[in-house]
Amino acid sequence: MGKSRCNWKVLIIVTVALAVMLCGYAYAANEVVLRFLCFQVGVHPDAPWVEKAVNDFNKEYAGKIKVVIDGVAGDQACWEKLRTDAAADTMPDIFMIKADRSEFNVLAQSGRVLDLNPYVAADPALKARLNDKKSLATYSHEGQLLGVPFGKAYVGIFYNKDLFAKAGIKEFPVTWDEFFTVCATLKKSGITPMSLMTGENAWCSALMIAHFLGTTPEGQAWLEGTPEEANFMDPVFIDAVAKLQILLNEYTTPDAVGAGYGIAANYFLQSRTAMIANGPWMIGSFSDPKSAPPGFEEKVVYALAPGSGVIAMENVGYASGSKTKVKQDAAIEFLEFLMREEVYAPYLSITGQAPTIQVDMSRVTYNPINQEFIPKALEAKFKYDIVPNAVKPAVIDSFCQLMPGLADKSMAPEEFARRCQEISDKN
Repeated sequence: MGKSRCNWKVLIIVTVALAVMLCGYAYAANEVVLRFLCFQVGVHPDAPWVEKAVNDFNKEYAGKIKVVIDGVAGDQACWEKLRTDAAADTMPDIFMIKADRSEFNVLAQSGRVLDLNPYVAADPALKARLNDKKSLATYSHEGQLLGVPFGKAYVGIFYNKDLFAKAGIKEFPVTWDEFFTVCATLKKSGITPMSLMTGENAWCSALMIAHFLGTTPEGQAWLEGTPEEANFMDPVFIDAVAKLQILLNEYTTPDAVGAGYGIAANYFLQSRTAMIANGPWMIGSFSDPKSAPPGFEEKVVYALAPGSGVIAMENVGYASGSKTKVKQDAAIEFLEFLMREEVYAPYLSITGQAPTIQVDMSRVTYNPINQEFIPKALEAKFKYDIVPNAVKPAVIDSFCQLMPGLADKSMAPEEFARRCQEISDKN
């Protein structure tokens, strides 16, 4: 009898354990898995923030929702993957959506991006925090809100004050004439003046075109125009291209032609060039031992473009391409998690961007480089947009084919402008 009771006890224990295990399997089977397409991986300065945010979310929502990072190294490579996903209707559940029209319009017109308006309308607290009208307009298309605005940036020019001092230059130039004199002085001292690139989307070079344009009233107006009305034969655009040609031909690295962003950035990070045009998101890499040598951050100063100019750009947002209601709801949970002050404030601190979501700014700690720059940016005489927002996507796509002609002077600025106009007119 005692042995029989023992067997019953064992049977009960096994049965209960099996039931618990089966319930666990059922619970896991109901877990919603979200694919997060992301280029902030590896040595990218935002990678630690992304990793922590995803890990913290997965811990809090364990058994319910799991976010899996689909990492694609490189901004441009990630964009190509996203564009392919849009065409194939295999969109990621979470992804970064950019403000520049050359990319945003492709996604907006694909019809593959989730409209967030119903979720915002149903959540008064969420609606109250999304109170930046300009940012919301940037991520809107035909009445749909396609992304949560996540940051805006003031973009100037970084320079290495030690390299400037080595060449006997005491301060950053305040006019474009002085800028080119500084370039000549640096070159004469054996220092390559500037990191540029013509590969990928020619990002750093396109930023310089924006600075050349934006620091004149006529050029500022040109950048404020719509892609459909862009006049590339306008003398102000041709003059900007002529200035870029001088930089590409005389004052950058020999491999700038065909180089991607990573190459251009690395030259600056290793003190092999004295300047680079880029946004505050780059600041994190200055103190990252994987990207720059110890103490490099102490050498860098952020300056307004000559002529007292700064690019003021809506930068990035987060969006969803989920197709089922279950995944859409789960994606919204993750987006709202990213917007939590304890998650969002560190993002602003790392990237140096200005907020587009209501947040307690006492939680935000900007790097000293950006802390010194932002007041100057706010007082800049000229504030202007980036070139991709003023032209059609096909024009930006053509830069990598056209700019090498500027670098070797086989193409005059007028011819570059004419080719851009032809491409614009055909698309």
